[in-house]
Amino acid sequence: MYRKRDFSEVLSSELVSATGGIIAGTLLAIFTDKLFLLPGLFIFLPGFLQLKGAIAGSLAARLGTELHTRRIRPGKKSRLITENKLASFILIFFVSLVLGVTAYLLTFFLFNQNYPRLLLIPLLAAVISSIFLFPLTTKLTLWMYKHHHDPDNVIGPYVTTLGDIESILSILFAIIVLT
Repeated sequence: MYRKRDFSEVLSSELVSATGGIIAGTLLAIFTDKLFLLPGLFIFLPGFLQLKGAIAGSLAARLGTELHTRRIRPGKKSRLITENKLASFILIFFVSLVLGVTAYLLTFFLFNQNYPRLLLIPLLAAVISSIFLFPLTTKLTLWMYKHHHDPDNVIGPYVTTLGDIESILSILFAIIVLT
């Protein structure tokens, strides 16, 4: 049976998610001219944007499960937290590599253009974004649990929204650095 508190937690997190989606879409629209500079960038962009939120959401869900089963506790160091963040980072890195290779190969074979930077942009963006997103996901999950909120109700929409915004900003930063 759902309680009123569960409903308000879910509603507020979905409102934050919708607002964050609007912010992420606005950022993408504002900087579209930068994205057009490199052919093939739009090939990996949808996958990259989906990737960050999905993996951060999974990290939050795993941490929520660990908290509910009392395998980790807020405020205490845990090897499980470190291992989960490392696994998420490794997954982001390798999937970003696959996205970069796919974008490069499709651009090369379909458009007959050679842009090796397409290999590096998703990798650099993944590293930049992960440096901020995974510690923030961990801290938010632990903080919510410590303050008697169910992380499973709240954190998923929060971190997927943060992941979308951070992904766009990190891609733009990677483009600026690498071009």
